[in-house]
Amino acid sequence: MVIRYRLASPPDALAIGVLARRVTRRWILPEQPASAARPLLLGMRTRVIRGKILAGQRFHLAWQDDGRLVGVAAMREDSHLFQFFVATRMHGHGIARRLWQRTMRDAVRRAGTRHFTLNASAMAVPVYLHFGFVPSGPLTISSTGLVVQPMHLDRPS
Repeated sequence: MVIRYRLASPPDALAIGVLARRVTRRWILPEQPASAARPLLLGMRTRVIRGKILAGQRFHLAWQDDGRLVGVAAMREDSHLFQFFVATRMHGHGIARRLWQRTMRDAVRRAGTRHFTLNASAMAVPVYLHFGFVPSGPLTISSTGLVVQPMHLDRPS
């Protein structure tokens, strides 16, 4: 199995949305209140993702050699990781680590970023801790009821 990594372009929005919604339904929504599901999934629609790509937000992709998208990491303003998904069947293959490294290097190269932030679901906190992120405050509940752990990572200069 060969995994290829590249930046997304607008035609990738459909595949990104399918992967994001699938992983969200499997791993994130079971731990969230029902009120959080609809707004969260609406933000993963093809049109929304395509608009984000066209607006300059960077989506790093991992493609399996058979043409299936198996991972996505999306960064806003070269500092806030707002989407990070790896296909369930591909967990444990190092894809998340490589996607994060590529995404972080890109932000450092483009903007000199040293401070990264994200809002983690409970199931993802251990992954982000492994990457070096630390909690930056108590659990936060959005207006839709989404419960997240704010986290940050400061890279040395």
